[in-house]
Amino acid sequence: MSKRLELRFSNEDGRNVTVALDNPVESLDDETVEAAMDTVISTNIFHSSGGNLVEKRDARIVERTVDTVYEG
Repeated sequence: MSKRLELRFSNEDGRNVTVALDNPVESLDDETVEAAMDTVISTNIFHSSGGNLVEKRDARIVERTVDTVYEG
């Protein structure tokens, strides 16, 4: 099973932008994630085709399990 932290923002055009990080640490808490998202916005470190990231939408951890049914 793999885990991914998805930080979701809105850009200047009002479109959604996701920044994803694989294998996040288990000890993440709301305050740490929110502070990281604030830093992403305030430092303008990521750019999107719809402009700068301007608002936090949400953050989530997505878990994925893959079961191989055929391997050639």
